[in-house]
Amino acid sequence: MKHYKIYKHPSESIEAIKQGWSWPAFFFGFIWAMIKKMWGIGVGVLIGWFALGVIIGISLGDTIADPLINVVGFIVSIIFGINGNLWREKNLTTRGFEQVNTITAANPEGAIALHLKEASATQ
Repeated sequence: MKHYKIYKHPSESIEAIKQGWSWPAFFFGFIWAMIKKMWGIGVGVLIGWFALGVIIGISLGDTIADPLINVVGFIVSIIFGINGNLWREKNLTTRGFEQVNTITAANPEGAIALHLKEASATQ
């Protein structure tokens, strides 16, 4: 079971954010950020990759540049994995969502269902 923070928007949309490591953020980086509507992070990383590739490729050559870019890519993936869910929480907050609950569940859909069940029981 995993811990999820439940965020609700005034328009009634609900999001469940898992606490801790984010495997999707680790594996998909800037693509994941764009899908989750974190445009600044996604575009920033994409531009950074292109700039890094050009700068390192021109200054060091392919034999040194390729392994160096791979190491940097792995480090960026780790940073995304560690911080991805925290970034999502901050993004939701700036978009008008409020944290309304913390739930332990097997998956995000289950966490939302448990939250809705608890919310209907208290009314």
